[in-house]
Amino acid sequence: MNPFLKLIIFIAIDIYIFKSFGKIYGFLGLGIIIYRFLNNIGFLRSPKIYRGAFNEGVVYLKDYLGNYYNPEAFKEVLNLIKTYDLKDCSVIGIYYDRPNKFSDAQYRSSIGIYRKNSGFPDPVPKEFEDYCKANNYYSAEFPTTSSVYSSWEYSNYFTMLIGIRKFYSIINKGMEDASFRKMYRITEKSKISIELYSTESKVEFFIPTVDEEKFNVYKKEVKPKSE
Repeated sequence: MNPFLKLIIFIAIDIYIFKSFGKIYGFLGLGIIIYRFLNNIGFLRSPKIYRGAFNEGVVYLKDYLGNYYNPEAFKEVLNLIKTYDLKDCSVIGIYYDRPNKFSDAQYRSSIGIYRKNSGFPDPVPKEFEDYCKANNYYSAEFPTTSSVYSSWEYSNYFTMLIGIRKFYSIINKGMEDASFRKMYRITEKSKISIELYSTESKVEFFIPTVDEEKFNVYKKEVKPKSE
């Protein structure tokens, strides 16, 4: 259920408690409601950072240049997965330039479809291949590789953005700390990050710590503004 709808329902219940059982129970209930609401939308949570692995898979990607905030690209990929019945596929975003903050700068990214291990259906639907060729998608294969890993569960677009911002805030601060880099086997030069949306309520984050160059598949002939 949407956390904002939950908030309205719980406030209505608390008003009943306030009128029926007095101020003490009413204020106690209100405090619990506010705490749970803030926790549900992510204000009181932080992504936990681990050492993990990105699993090998096949991707179909389209390159972009601009602000990393690009909901239209994600909508296009979700529509492709649904239209061509690409089962066990996820939305993937690859980001090549790590900004210190979100801005309107010109950053490189690739957004598309990912499927772990076994690849796409064999044969790949011809209509899907034709669409990809006509709309600047290209295919690539990614290896299994060690990564910095985190995940974030969300209930709506707003709570998803909170998790994304919190993750990159932790990483940007950690990159300045030698002990953090040593713990997670990451270097100051590491730039590429991967976001994998495997369900409608969870995003996974990966920063490759080895073989980073194998994920640098951006094909547009541009010089990123961040360099």
